Amino acid sequence: MKAYATIPSMAGALLLTVSLTPAAAQAASDSGSGQQGSQTVLELIVVTAQKKDQSIQEVPAAVTAVTGDTMREVGITRLADVQNLVPSIRLQTESASTEVYIRGVGSTLDLPMIESPNAYNINGIFIPRELTSASMFDVERVEVLPGPQGTLYGRGALGGSINMITTRPGDTLESKLLLEGGNYDMVRATVTQNLPVSEQFKMRVSLNAHYHEGYLESGANSAEDYAGLVSFDWTPREDLSVYVWTHIEHKGGYADNLVSKGSATDPKSQAFPHPGDPWNDRLDGPLAVFATQGPVDKQDREWDARIVGGEINWDINDSLTLTYIPSYMHFEWDQGYWITHKLGDFGEDLNQTTHELRLSHDDGGRLKWLAGFYGYRFQSQGKFFIKFGPGEFGFPGPAFWLNANDIQDHVLKGIAFFGQATYSLRDDLRIVAGGRVSIDKREAHGFMQGLVAGADHPSSQHIGLFSGVPNPIWEGDEQWDNVDWKFGVEYDAAESTMLYATVQTGYQPGTFDSIPGVVANKSKLLAFSGGFKSSLLDGRLIVNDEVFYYDYSDLLTSAWNAAAGANVLTNTDSTIYGNQLDLSYLPWENTQLRFSLGYLHGRYDDFVTGTGDFTDNQMQNAPDWTVNLGLTQDWDLPSGGFVRARVDSRFESSYWGDFSHSSGLYQDAYTKTDASLTYHAPNESWSFGLWARNLEDTDVQSAAAPGSPFFDPAPGALFLEPPRTFGVRLAIRYSP
Repeated sequence: MKAYATIPSMAGALLLTVSLTPAAAQAASDSGSGQQGSQTVLELIVVTAQKKDQSIQEVPAAVTAVTGDTMREVGITRLADVQNLVPSIRLQTESASTEVYIRGVGSTLDLPMIESPNAYNINGIFIPRELTSASMFDVERVEVLPGPQGTLYGRGALGGSINMITTRPGDTLESKLLLEGGNYDMVRATVTQNLPVSEQFKMRVSLNAHYHEGYLESGANSAEDYAGLVSFDWTPREDLSVYVWTHIEHKGGYADNLVSKGSATDPKSQAFPHPGDPWNDRLDGPLAVFATQGPVDKQDREWDARIVGGEINWDINDSLTLTYIPSYMHFEWDQGYWITHKLGDFGEDLNQTTHELRLSHDDGGRLKWLAGFYGYRFQSQGKFFIKFGPGEFGFPGPAFWLNANDIQDHVLKGIAFFGQATYSLRDDLRIVAGGRVSIDKREAHGFMQGLVAGADHPSSQHIGLFSGVPNPIWEGDEQWDNVDWKFGVEYDAAESTMLYATVQTGYQPGTFDSIPGVVANKSKLLAFSGGFKSSLLDGRLIVNDEVFYYDYSDLLTSAWNAAAGANVLTNTDSTIYGNQLDLSYLPWENTQLRFSLGYLHGRYDDFVTGTGDFTDNQMQNAPDWTVNLGLTQDWDLPSGGFVRARVDSRFESSYWGDFSHSSGLYQDAYTKTDASLTYHAPNESWSFGLWARNLEDTDVQSAAAPGSPFFDPAPGALFLEPPRTFGVRLAIRYSP
């Protein structure tokens, strides 16, 4: 049997099989590795979720890991694609960002001053939400950690953390080529060269190009992306290693447009203005009456990112290791796009530096610990203008621009001291304790929301259209201090079964609204979780389960209002509880079944604002149920190669795209299925296969916002996930 990967899915409602995802799934071996030879147990993936190497079955949390081989086999090229493999999570594309919702906690990301409450890290480096859409290639694995990670990951890890680890240079001279082609004129090519220059110095270069025509009728939502990943691994002496990497990327093509959906008379209506074609964003034919600014077209996108990171490890002695992780990144972004019938002009510029220094101790005894310091500085500025047509909102005369968001300068900086220790009371019983002290300071200023002069393009002078005077400037200067803590117990109930229970806190700094004096409080969380991880049937069956209860205080909640061109920013209390069950099973040597079931009850508590009472509303983008089912089947061939069939499917129950449950933002329950059939040559020298994603051609909403019931074709404005795509994939590996 081949090595199998740990990923959840759901081969439609017809596939009543068992599988794995998070913790359990991670225990399975790599379904994309294509290793040959008999294997009768599920191989365990090694993860660094707790900033140390551990088998996924040793981590006291419902961690999900997706290996790089699986990502290539399934066709994952961006963070949003990981969504189909993880329960109780929503990864939603929104312009240049990816909205990350983990177990009901997330945020819309239209303002530079709003960060995601879930951390996304590449090689241990915090990535701002503007860079979360960076291409994924030459990846070793992706780890998803649900629940607060305040002790080890700090700010931004209130709801959880996603860690992406790229492939490091290895000892083998090796060349790889990946070619894909598909509908929408899709072409993708990745070339990777691993070069061991000497025993002490190794390097790796990977180049990626990705092109496809737009998924929308206008030609919007296309790709013309180019990226490079270069890394060096230097070991000048036995106790010292230096790893340096850089990711450089340009995204062109045409930006995604928002489409209209729903009915003003039925809040749960699934109707689109273009019957039978949800991806038609054109306002033509009977809908031309809504095109007050002319027909909807495609708008250029310019997205450029540079990330430089490193990791230096010094083994001071046999038990002490000092680790330093620095980073620098720069990002520029400018694009136009249509918000149903309104034209938007969006852009941002940012710089970030981070430093993490930690000391870890492990002498093989009862006590293991790590302690560290973290510091960062994030600076950004951004614009978001929306053009309204003549006569809208009762304003006479020609079209006008609204500065929905114009941040002239924004700086967020902070420091933190953290530590965590594990002590073995007995060989089968351990306690875990940790803490983190954080100090975060935010400063910003910009123009207040208002009308700006001219109908052709926003004026840098911000002269009021009717008043003739500049729009006023707002500014803010705030600091938030916080202490997070963690306590846990781990018990080995049997040789292959671990029970665990954890109580911990999480925190996210507050922020400003673009209205003088309006400050959002810091968000806090008290979280309880417990469960078990077990390996049965001599390693052929893995069963993991976790229950959780989260009590959020002043959770930062935001939703973009596309009709008013404004962001609704507020704090509220929320209660979330649920269960996550993950299984993986090898019934026969060449067959793997996977199953994951997530139940999530996320509701708002005492949520009353000036616009309504939203108490007990289902939290936005938080479906109550997710089910992932999967099947991988291999057939050995006399030549020594094999054929692999893989089916992955996901079911989500209904959910809402904003906290107020606005008309048009209701997503009905749906199922999406991916499938592939691949021939692997002997020794994995090459492979060729067919693949398809979203076989049902299901229209699933991504980021969403209320539209205008008076001027939009429908009350909901939303991005859509891609339609059905299919193609072929050729992979070649050469190692002399």
